[in-house]
Order: sequence, then C-alpha cells, then structure tokens
Amino acid sequence: MTEVEEVAEVAPRTYLWWAVAATALCFFPFGIVALIFAIKTIAAVDRSDLDAANKSSKLARRWLKITVIVGVTVNGLILIIFGFMGAFST
Repeated sequence: MTEVEEVAEVAPRTYLWWAVAATALCFFPFGIVALIFAIKTIAAVDRSDLDAANKSSKLARRWLKITVIVGVTVNGLILIIFGFMGAFST
C-alpha cells in the first residue's frame, strides 16, 4: 500500500509593506518598481501560480534592496553636500 503525500507549497513573501516603506523613505522611482513586483506576487498567489509568484517575489526583493541602497547613498550625498555648503552650521 503506497500513500501519496501532498506537498503543500508555501506562498512566497510579497515584500509589500517593505516596498511601501522604501518608496516613502528611500528612493521613490525604484520603490515604485518594487511595489509593482510585490503586487504581481499577490496576484500570482491569488491565481495559484506559484512559479510566477516566486519569480515576482525575488524581483520585488531585488528592487527593494536596490531602492534602499540607492536611497541611502543619494540621501547621504545630499547631507554631505549641504554640510559642505554650511547648511548645518550655527
């Protein structure tokens, strides 16, 4: 007697709230791309297309990382430039 076990695949993370936070706080243009892929992940999970959901989740995470890195870099450069211009001196 052979029992067939069903392997329940777990839905991938959407990174939606992280993408929203990174869009608002870091770098808006790349954050929008992360949001789009996070929403595509949710749509693929709703369709039960876990292959597409995994792909969209990986792309959302990649763009989320790019958004944070670029945002921290750009904001840091702006602070340095304003510092050299004397914006923070009393």
